[in-house]
Amino acid sequence: MTAPQPENPGRASLWPGWRCLVLLGIAGLLLAGCAARFPLGEPLAEGERLGVEAAFQAAMAERREQLRCLDAEAELNWRTLLRSGMLPGYLQAMSPGQLKFVGLDPLGRPLLALVTDGDFFRLVLVPETRVYEGATTAASFRRHLPDGLTPEILPQSLFALLSGGLPFNSEIVAVYQDPQGEGYWLEMAAPSRTQLLFGPGAAADGENAGRSNQVRRIRLYEPGERQPTELVYGDYRPAALPAAGAPLLLPHRIELHARRHQGLSLTLRLDDLLTDCGLSAADFQLPVPGSFTRELIQ
Repeated sequence: MTAPQPENPGRASLWPGWRCLVLLGIAGLLLAGCAARFPLGEPLAEGERLGVEAAFQAAMAERREQLRCLDAEAELNWRTLLRSGMLPGYLQAMSPGQLKFVGLDPLGRPLLALVTDGDFFRLVLVPETRVYEGATTAASFRRHLPDGLTPEILPQSLFALLSGGLPFNSEIVAVYQDPQGEGYWLEMAAPSRTQLLFGPGAAADGENAGRSNQVRRIRLYEPGERQPTELVYGDYRPAALPAAGAPLLLPHRIELHARRHQGLSLTLRLDDLLTDCGLSAADFQLPVPGSFTRELIQ
């Protein structure tokens, strides 16, 4: 497998759409394409709405308290109107915004490596002996993020986006009953018009199968746009936690559907997922070999 080539080797418009995926935690990933904005269902009466909000906040608080890191084998699949591909590797993440993804070639050798803390990123392309790095607020980086996801929210949201938690610490302004009976749509104050589908879901793991309240989808809208970027969470399975107690159900499949980048769709699949991983900030340092060319993204 050869490394994808930069679209413009001389400057930072180098990212094919799939590299964004790596960033999102690796986010990247869509189930049925971008749907137009549509009614979310009937708004709940105040008493029922408060009950749903309380259940949601309790579930998210439990995740924040119990879940601090992830360490998993990963497979990243991407598709645009022009091309598609698959990249195996491994993923490590630590709350709130630390991420490392290493992609491997068919012989198990590093092909690329990406680290970010939400504020700064470094991408190493091994076959090209080249490193791209810079602030996530750089204009050329910002242009390649999916609609509705800004660099400003990455430092505090990246881990939650990967683990099925609450990525946005903002007020819930409305709650709707999902017309398909899949749970409840929560509309958040910020980012503006963000919608989150929350409801019961089943774990897909034999004798450990069970049901719990889960984040099922997140829709992000750009101002004035009717088509969202959508993240879809599935394949929830129990994951043992460092502390004693019941296993926590975590998504092992995350899909990202983005209108930008020729209709980019990404699917991140996780396996052998560990939460008792003992990661520290040192695990997210990525040294650069002296022979590699370094390029700052502006």
